[in-house]
Amino acid sequence: MRILVVSCSPWRKDNNIGNTYTNIFSGIDNIEIAHICCGGGRPDTDFVKYHLHISEINILKNLINPKYKCCHRFPYSKEELKNPVGRSKVYDFMRTHRFKLFFLLRDLIWIFKNWICDDLKNFVDDFKPDIIFAQFLDRDYLNEMLLFLKDYTKVPLIVYAWDDVYTLKQFSLSPIFWINRFLQRRKLRKIAKLSSLMYVISEKQKKEYSKAFGSSCKILYKGFEFHKKPIYEIKNEPLKLIFSGNIGSGRYKTLALIGSALDEINKDNIRAVLYIYTSTPFSYKMKKKLDYPGSIHIMKFVSSEEIAMIQQEADILIHAESFSLAERLKVRLSFSTKLVDYFKSGRCILAVGSRNIASIDYLSKNHGAVIAYKKSDIAYVLNRLISSPNLRKKYARRAWECGQNNHQIRIMQNTLQNDLNYVLHEK
Repeated sequence: MRILVVSCSPWRKDNNIGNTYTNIFSGIDNIEIAHICCGGGRPDTDFVKYHLHISEINILKNLINPKYKCCHRFPYSKEELKNPVGRSKVYDFMRTHRFKLFFLLRDLIWIFKNWICDDLKNFVDDFKPDIIFAQFLDRDYLNEMLLFLKDYTKVPLIVYAWDDVYTLKQFSLSPIFWINRFLQRRKLRKIAKLSSLMYVISEKQKKEYSKAFGSSCKILYKGFEFHKKPIYEIKNEPLKLIFSGNIGSGRYKTLALIGSALDEINKDNIRAVLYIYTSTPFSYKMKKKLDYPGSIHIMKFVSSEEIAMIQQEADILIHAESFSLAERLKVRLSFSTKLVDYFKSGRCILAVGSRNIASIDYLSKNHGAVIAYKKSDIAYVLNRLISSPNLRKKYARRAWECGQNNHQIRIMQNTLQNDLNYVLHEK
């Protein structure tokens, strides 16, 4: 079975797309995957052999000079793929400050559709996909790509929604946000109608999206083999708290609240320190907010393999969600794939966030973490965990059991494989 995966990010070991997709596809027999990335960057994976990247800068260059190709095939040599990839400072700046105009301009660049070229068609024709598997996102350029590929290949389309990109349960004072929201809702409805199956990331999202699109959605989680429980033997002094992942969507503000609580706990002697590992580019505002030198250490970005080892050395793993209305609504249907990594490590999890966010609701129902639901709870819960080794050990066991009960990788992959076979048979 040949699956054409389409996303906005390159398939890399150090980003969420590559990490999650390799996790869910790698154990399935008799599949071959090609990847179209609607964006820049370089792939970093031995799992996928065929990559096509289309970037805005190349689309613009092609408009000026047709000799420039919109599409570039990867990989180069294995040695070249191993070389570190420099990130665009302009892109990082825009990503940090979230300029709406920048994202609007990006969508406008794709309107020219010179990316629908022989290179794209030849890549698809050479691969001959049986199924298209894609993100379900409010990105106009991605949706235009999916509509083209669906029409061009006539093969079944499966989409995977990770965030609330459709409902109007959002808060923004930006007219650009709402214009884009309404425009993309039309395209997302069309894509949902064209899709043979929609995967979602949480129970809350399944309920809302099944109702919104009039067809039953299925939950697809990341998973691991939960066979041998890690030994919980911590000897760190002071205690080591680890946060790994994206600090955007207001999460850095919650981490700052944890830092403030730790600063108070550590006023007489250093009892616990929070270490933050993230690929999110830091703005001056973020750095200033997280400026608790004795209680927070911002670490350099490391690979997913290193993060797994770092999590194993932690006393407490931190999951943080924002308390602000706009950010809360943005992630209310989301489930962080990072949590499955946390479960696998068999360490105590401290989650901070509102009850109505899907990830917090999941942890609460499955008893997978100690939870601070309000800002005012953070200092009390943190102090309680730091003071009680038995409580940490208890919730380390519960985190592992949550993963064991709900995230066995063979179950996830068998479900996905059966669904792929069913969709192909229905075609």
